[in-house]
Amino acid sequence: MARDKTRIRYVDWKTLHRLAAELAKKIHLDDYKPNIVYAVLKGGLIPARIIGDLLGVEEIGVLGVKFYYSPGMKRHKPVLTIPPTPPPRRDHRILVIDDIIDSGKTMQLVIDEINRYDVEVFRTASIYYKPWSIYKPDYYIEETRDWVIYPWELGESLRKGIIIKDLDDATIDILDMVESII
Repeated sequence: MARDKTRIRYVDWKTLHRLAAELAKKIHLDDYKPNIVYAVLKGGLIPARIIGDLLGVEEIGVLGVKFYYSPGMKRHKPVLTIPPTPPPRRDHRILVIDDIIDSGKTMQLVIDEINRYDVEVFRTASIYYKPWSIYKPDYYIEETRDWVIYPWELGESLRKGIIIKDLDDATIDILDMVESII
């Protein structure tokens, strides 16, 4: 994926909350009732919190995985940096949430890790997923080829030289403030 051919899509907070609500509704309509949500760090943390809240899930755990550097530049394979915390139990009905599934290798690593705990029931969810992914989540909102930037990663994106276009005035003001910090 060449940097100059990659379309950048910025997802603002309002859009993110709407997408998270749509994802929670899909899960609810499927009658899946998780009793713990695991966020794949870093990107899945905020969607997991929102979706967990909407589904009434009290317990939120995390798994740390590192893969991407910037559009089109990634490590060879994902690395587990934080094991599932708290550790999964057999009686958990787990929902694993990430913000986007690109290659699918990160989610496959997470699935392999959770399977080590002999959990009977778990499902996966993501706001977006890419058509070339080796893994398709159980729940998602949209398939996309875009490089998606969320509001919690403006500093990271700017440090990598990613240019975000077509922003509203309020977001431009925030971006200007972020640029003055970095």
